[in-house]
Amino acid sequence: MKIGVIGTGTIASAIVTGFCKKGVGYEFFLSPRNAEKAATLTATFTNIRVCESNQEVLDSAQWIFITVQKNAFDALKELKFRKDHNVLNMAAEMQLPFLKSITGETAILAHVIPLPMITCGFGPLLIYPKLPQVGELFGMVADAVYLTKLEDVRTLQLLSCLMSPYYMLMDELVSFASTQGVEQDLTIKFLHSLLSALTKRAVETPNCDLVELAHDMTPGGYNEQAMNELVNNGAIKAWYSTLEVLQKRLVNSAKE
Repeated sequence: MKIGVIGTGTIASAIVTGFCKKGVGYEFFLSPRNAEKAATLTATFTNIRVCESNQEVLDSAQWIFITVQKNAFDALKELKFRKDHNVLNMAAEMQLPFLKSITGETAILAHVIPLPMITCGFGPLLIYPKLPQVGELFGMVADAVYLTKLEDVRTLQLLSCLMSPYYMLMDELVSFASTQGVEQDLTIKFLHSLLSALTKRAVETPNCDLVELAHDMTPGGYNEQAMNELVNNGAIKAWYSTLEVLQKRLVNSAKE
């Protein structure tokens, strides 16, 4: 299978790396921009070719991944897409109607949001509309999450923007444990098990009430005190208010 990638940024690099690590028989054709990342990929894997132009990418592949940043959207208007192209929009701020006005009729046109951990061959992949063939394409490197409303894509996309704060939270926990003499690798391993178990419990609890789970604790115990300290200091609500700020930015960007 031949896959063309327009834009060779962080996400594009992660996707290509994830596929190539799995050893699947795909050929990748990369756009010429971001020579450093392209050079790294071609030096690491043999099934990658850097094209001389974006049009050459389109002419060489059937699946087309659009991963360009907003300042490069207009450059797509210069390209000629084919009716048999399967076009996946991975540019967070690009609207499908805008992209369709550029591509014309194509076999597939979908909005897909991959996350950086796809480079390791796991993590969620938001797909709109529900197209099983797209999920099958990414089956070995991500978990397909099919959505029937574009609004749901935007909302879940915003939740994924908390990855960096999440790692900073983990860093605070690791730093505290290190001051008590616990090795970093041991703390991270413990947190992986703990946080994975918390999520798994929520998933496997019928009609899950997260607030009820949060209050499933010993009265007057350390869990209760930890929650009260964070609530009283605004640390919990800060996550919600941050998402509201990001949502306003995304909505305003879509209007431009």
